[in-house]
Amino acid sequence: YEAGRKWGVRVNTISAGPLGSRAAKAIGFIDSMIAYSFENAPLGNKPLYAQEVGNVAAFLCSPMASAVTGTCVYVDNGLHAMGLAGDSAALNEAMEEEKAKKEAKEAVKA
Repeated sequence: YEAGRKWGVRVNTISAGPLGSRAAKAIGFIDSMIAYSFENAPLGNKPLYAQEVGNVAAFLCSPMASAVTGTCVYVDNGLHAMGLAGDSAALNEAMEEEKAKKEAKEAVKA
């Protein structure tokens, strides 16, 4: 509120879905997250590209979005609207992989 009233600044955020970027690969389970998105997002039949996120950022910075403020724009093929599917095969596989990795690390420490 204050940023807009005092300085005319618009504040928005972008929530991107799972992207197969180099940075994301560093967290280790991004491929599982992408598989989960493919399985559960309404538009999951296509991958998400950084260009799509960039397009939204460009729009928000443009005069076309001059009345947009205080919002979060989801760029995730609709995944945010679906909630967490606890019975997802992709989610179960990811959880099992992470459990196996953790057990392997613990075995090495012992």
